[in-house]
Amino acid sequence: MNFGYTILILFALAKSADAQAGDRSPKLRGLGTSIDMDLTVGTYNEKLGQCRGAICGLWGDPHIISCDGLGFDCNAEGLFTLMKNFLYNIQGRFVHVNSIAMGMILEWNNYPTATYTNDIIIQNVDNPDVPLMQFSFPNFHSEEDMAPSERGCLVDFRYNKDMEGYGRTTVDTIVDCRERCEGVEGCTKFSYSQDGGCHLADDEAKLKKAPRKWSRTVAGPVHKCGHEQNYEDIMEGTEYLKARTVGNGYGNNSGEKKGPGCPVLYYEDKVLKDISDLEDNGYLYGGPYTKNYARLDGFNKIKVVHTTAHGSLSEIMLEVGGDGPGELWSCHWNMFVCLPETEQESFEKTLFEGEGVGLFGSPDGNSQNDWTDFDGGHINIPKTTEKAKGVKGKSAYNYCKNNWCVSQKDSIMAYPENSSYDDIKCYDEEYIPFDLDKVDCAISKEKIIEACANKPVLLVHSCQVDCCEGGCGTIDHEIDEIQKIKKLSDEDKDIVYDFDVNQEVALCNGDFHDATGETACPSSSRSQVKVIHKTADIPDGEPIIYGISFADAKDDDHGREVSFRLDNPFENKADAYVRYEKRVGLYANDPACESMPDLVPGCDVDAKEITVGCIEYPGIEPFALVDVYFASTDPFVVGNADGITEVEKCCKPPDYSGVGIIKYSFKIQCSCPGDESAV
Repeated sequence: MNFGYTILILFALAKSADAQAGDRSPKLRGLGTSIDMDLTVGTYNEKLGQCRGAICGLWGDPHIISCDGLGFDCNAEGLFTLMKNFLYNIQGRFVHVNSIAMGMILEWNNYPTATYTNDIIIQNVDNPDVPLMQFSFPNFHSEEDMAPSERGCLVDFRYNKDMEGYGRTTVDTIVDCRERCEGVEGCTKFSYSQDGGCHLADDEAKLKKAPRKWSRTVAGPVHKCGHEQNYEDIMEGTEYLKARTVGNGYGNNSGEKKGPGCPVLYYEDKVLKDISDLEDNGYLYGGPYTKNYARLDGFNKIKVVHTTAHGSLSEIMLEVGGDGPGELWSCHWNMFVCLPETEQESFEKTLFEGEGVGLFGSPDGNSQNDWTDFDGGHINIPKTTEKAKGVKGKSAYNYCKNNWCVSQKDSIMAYPENSSYDDIKCYDEEYIPFDLDKVDCAISKEKIIEACANKPVLLVHSCQVDCCEGGCGTIDHEIDEIQKIKKLSDEDKDIVYDFDVNQEVALCNGDFHDATGETACPSSSRSQVKVIHKTADIPDGEPIIYGISFADAKDDDHGREVSFRLDNPFENKADAYVRYEKRVGLYANDPACESMPDLVPGCDVDAKEITVGCIEYPGIEPFALVDVYFASTDPFVVGNADGITEVEKCCKPPDYSGVGIIKYSFKIQCSCPGDESAV
């Protein structure tokens, strides 16, 4: 599912490094090749390295985008046809994300099902003289064991208190957290959460169970937990001796080589080649002056270049993703293919003749015919309706599994050592929908939503899935890179995921206000909002606080909160101010003030949402205290103001001489009665 910790980095034109090595082909330098292009969804006007044409790709767990811009997931396990046309026959093997296996060990029965790409096999159909190329990762993971960096740690535990003077810090990896502890006198153990939270502890700290919905947390003594391990130590067999370690995408923004890297196995015509001593930017096949070649490129990429029979250039970019061998978000491939614009007529002709198939679809500018069977027959793309919600994800899974599993006869893959087709073929598994409210994730739900907010609608789902599996660290960079090479559709018909991109919160309907103090907890007979002070009455039937929602402690760095919207209960505009306490940690709050000038009367779905930190004491239901000021020339306000009330100075109000001011103070409960987690 994140491109994992890794990224779609496409090919930009550059010169100098290759010139020094005698390679006159352009050098890949990120995805910026099409950043200045005026792209249209589903055209042949995209650019990947030296190729201008139609771009298809996959990344993460895996998320697929067709050349025509259709986005969907194939969370199935097995060997699949990605593309088959007169240029290429490309197959990909999808395996379970390691975090799923970890979830099974921990008996997380509702851990989301996801796969990512472990093997890519490329057959050059246009030129049979070019060998069959296969790029693979060895088998890193044993279900009886843990991720290498977590050996010696306890999963889903944390320490009950931080070292005095050392609060939560954010680091990149568990190894960084362990090294931080080693550098602090008296630190003997630590806990690390998947969102980067690092807590130091001394001998007095005790282990306690981490709340289930927090980000995945591990803890342990500094001499045992959080130590790096070479991938050779966690692999069986001797294949790794012929592997070349390639950057694993971590630290990709700067190109700095962080992390353990990932060992890549390379096969030609199903024979494993020894590339262990291949130099940086070295050629796996061909050379600097050949028309067809495969070459390491930069930090963590491989590019495969093909010159067609008509002299056009096509490129394939492979990028290594993940946190390293055997980790939760383990080594995997992201891949993009560019089909040259000069061959567009040939592609469209073969499609008309029932050829040109695979998960990457039909490159003809029409996203709605991208789902086909093996013979090119059209398969309808599902649409979500009120009567049939949740059909897109399952339909995509079934489409992938029922149409593009590779048979033993059609397989072109060299199987891993001591394995056969039976070990890599498709498996018939139950489809498990992805629902943040029902699955266990490596990152807390709230942080996933925050990380994926305001992303392109085509990528929101993939962002959430990858974050859930532990690949959240480079999401922003990856999405930025994708947008530079591929024009993304924002039309619902092109987004085969189970979420409503136009969903709105139904807070208002005429004069109706949803989630007020009386309705926020339907099972309760009491109001969740109490007026504890007022300088004037509230106009009849006009709730000031509405849109109430409760949030549990989100994680180890953020306590309970309550959110709401503010209604102007008067007939005319008013300047409104809300004085409250803002959550800054698990238990700490800081004073804050929100100003809303010219607040119009009535319920407003677009009104600013205010989130307030709750006051928590053992044995007492948590609550929040809020002061609300209204300053207005409205007749009710002017007529009922006491003449002495002023807006709190910390709100930085202007001079309101001659303007009526009314103050209301509210106590808002932070949970519904009977919520055991609130006490």
